[in-house]
Amino acid sequence: MDHLIAIRTFQRIVETRSFTKAAAHLGMPRSTASKALRDLENHLGVRLIQRTTRSVILTTEGAEYYRRISRLVTKIDETEADMRDMGTAAKGRLRIDLHSSMAGFVLIPMLEEFRERYPDIQLAFGVGDRPVNLIEEGVDCVIRAGELADSSLKAKTLFKDRLITCASPEYLARYGVPESLADLENNHKIVGYFSAATGEVWPMRFRNRGNEKHIVRFDIAANDSASQINMLTCGLGVGQTHASVADRFLRSGQLVTVMDEMTNLRIPISIIYPPTQQLNVRLRLFIDWVAERFSAFN
Repeated sequence: MDHLIAIRTFQRIVETRSFTKAAAHLGMPRSTASKALRDLENHLGVRLIQRTTRSVILTTEGAEYYRRISRLVTKIDETEADMRDMGTAAKGRLRIDLHSSMAGFVLIPMLEEFRERYPDIQLAFGVGDRPVNLIEEGVDCVIRAGELADSSLKAKTLFKDRLITCASPEYLARYGVPESLADLENNHKIVGYFSAATGEVWPMRFRNRGNEKHIVRFDIAANDSASQINMLTCGLGVGQTHASVADRFLRSGQLVTVMDEMTNLRIPISIIYPPTQQLNVRLRLFIDWVAERFSAFN
């Protein structure tokens, strides 16, 4: 028995005083309406309607049941109408998860434009470098660097970010500019990054004459991308980060790139979302907007 259909059938029989009319309104055969009512009565263990050849008469239990379920069905109908409206209007809550550096140094400074366009969309940001489960945690989308690991999700590449090696002018004035990979590895302080989920250290990556070289050691490291950049601007060493998040610090002179000829890797930055058949309007609008704004980094 489909409980909700049985309840709606009972409600329509009461309101039309006819099995035939109720069935026609619900788009089902009369026999189906009769069976739905019998199943409901058997489920409740009471007779709801007295059937005669000329009329439909509510029992005492039927009248009380109709009074109570009518309020519930009205609430269900109102809720469904609200959900349909939310799916077709630029309003409602949107949960977005992204790295701390991308949030603080790139996306949040852009948000005034989005808020002006769509003031009824409520934005909730999960900021951090911890991996999230979109379905279990109710996250609408995440913005992440690197290749998509979970093939069950959908992704749209926003741009290819440039990996840079950098340090503060104060650090370089004190320790000198690294001249080679051996010089960097042996004679300089390394500011690293490690995964908040696994503790794995992300290596510094270089390309030298077509060969990729990794440096995995560090002198100080953070599992938060914004904190790593803070360490770099404070002169604690040389490290690698993305050009998009370091842009403001490079333009202000707080950071300076080094070893550019060996740091020429491009990392995809993607927006990832669950594989639903139809995106709600607020998520589609956000994806389109962020793709438009991030295209400037290409």
